[in-house]
Amino acid sequence: MLFITHNYIRHKGDFSGVFLHLLARKLLEQNIKVYVVVPHDKGLPEFEMIDDVNIYRFRYNDDDKETFAYRGDMHRQVLGNPFKLFRLYKFLKSFYRRACSVIEKEDVSVVSVHWIVPGGVIGKWLKKKYKDRIKLFISSHGTDIRLLTKFSFLFNYLKPAIQKAEKWTVVSSYLKNLLLEKDNSLGSKIEVVPLPNDETVFYPDNNITQDKNLIVAVSRLTIQKRLDYLIKAMGIVGQNHPEVRLEIYGAGPEEQNLLNLINQYNLGDKIKILAPVPQEQLREIYNRAAVVVLNSVNEGFGLILTEAMLCRTAVIGTASGGISDIIEHENSGLLVPPDNSENQARAISRLFSDKNLRDRLAESGYNRAIDFFSSKSSAERYARLYKY
Repeated sequence: MLFITHNYIRHKGDFSGVFLHLLARKLLEQNIKVYVVVPHDKGLPEFEMIDDVNIYRFRYNDDDKETFAYRGDMHRQVLGNPFKLFRLYKFLKSFYRRACSVIEKEDVSVVSVHWIVPGGVIGKWLKKKYKDRIKLFISSHGTDIRLLTKFSFLFNYLKPAIQKAEKWTVVSSYLKNLLLEKDNSLGSKIEVVPLPNDETVFYPDNNITQDKNLIVAVSRLTIQKRLDYLIKAMGIVGQNHPEVRLEIYGAGPEEQNLLNLINQYNLGDKIKILAPVPQEQLREIYNRAAVVVLNSVNEGFGLILTEAMLCRTAVIGTASGGISDIIEHENSGLLVPPDNSENQARAISRLFSDKNLRDRLAESGYNRAIDFFSSKSSAERYARLYKY
């Protein structure tokens, strides 16, 4: 089978699309051979094999102009500069030609498009060309569905590809409901399959000593992640738990605003913003933390939470988006209302006042993550779809 994606690891240890590479590796264990077509980036070969996965990269411009992939801002580039529509068309045509060459060379019979925007365009063209020779699947992970439901012309253009697809997988019931609000005839087409986690990377590490006073947040520093509310909550928590500290790992456009807020609340000795780290270091951080928090709104899934749960760390998330699929309130973690620092502070204080509760939630969360969010369980569900 062939993965069509604009986001995939560029080298071992890369963050970009790392869960897709994990899925490709795990599908090999299900006797499904995966090929990947993905955009080129500066310094990369046009063909490479990583962990027995064949990766074909396509060129679409000179090195300094190949900027549509891996940066998370393709839609902002195009919306901010209409002249880039011509460059986008060139990108899509190059993508399509490379996909066709791989289908012919590798005798591909199943095509799985990841992120319907922009990959659905390639899926539509491929289905038109190959018709019943290929089975088409679509997988969406969050941002693409928000674009699709916001811009009706996109939905209408891609609807033929959606109708011809065997299944459309989404990573949470929240995303499924967004699509059904757009078109309730899609109910039988859509299936919820959570993102896979690598349990060989994220696991309870008994060699790491837990810091009983540490909260960790790992996320892009954007408005959607609502880290400003977490910072304000820390100001409230400090009144009764002055020993509790927060480490935020991430980068993004809101960094300076968040630093200003930390200074405004005189929390510089309690809150640190640190650079993103590789997955292996994340495991150490999750194991060292007493609590991991994801505070965002309308999150498509919430991979950070399932990673932390696999490390047997207690989690707090907002009752918003796909996070509600991950955390069973009071059982595998705590859910708090979004944009509410007072309620979040109360949830944090509960866990630091009651170690038994914290340990119970951590153990239950770990068991839930193994059962529902491990790479094995996710790959088995995808394999059943593809083979069927």
